[in-house]
Amino acid sequence: MKKFSQFNFKKVNEQEIALNQNAQAQEKKPVNVTSGEQVEEKSDASKFFSKLFESREMAHVYHLQIKGEGSYSGHKALDNYYNDVLDLIDELVETYQGQYEIVEDYQIIDTNSTTSKDKIEYFNELQQFIKDNRYTALSKEDSHLQNIVDEVVALGYRTLYKLKNLK
Repeated sequence: MKKFSQFNFKKVNEQEIALNQNAQAQEKKPVNVTSGEQVEEKSDASKFFSKLFESREMAHVYHLQIKGEGSYSGHKALDNYYNDVLDLIDELVETYQGQYEIVEDYQIIDTNSTTSKDKIEYFNELQQFIKDNRYTALSKEDSHLQNIVDEVVALGYRTLYKLKNLK
């Protein structure tokens, strides 16, 4: 029989604290910065997919607005992006939904804040967003999904190369 002093109560308390912290975190709902109202939080996957859909829309807008020196190569680079990324997004979402669940809580694409950005700045920020969010939106263990994300990243960097260097 164990002596009372041999029991490790610290682990039990640490587990209770962790469970309480997780419960409290789940109870907190995000607040809309503009209105101050609590809003339903969208899943990380739906936010991630929504951002990819936004990138397709923005590439098309930039494609139609491009002018000046290097406009033809930029026009073609953006054309390649918005045509190719849609197939990759479709593949990613369908594969995700086949494994998990149907995604229903997409964000509305609002280009107001992004249309004022330079196309290169936008694509640099997009690449950073993907790097920062890919493993919270999709599990690292789902290499089949991460592989498709890698293809989106590669397409983004190819587009940046063409926008920066081909005139």
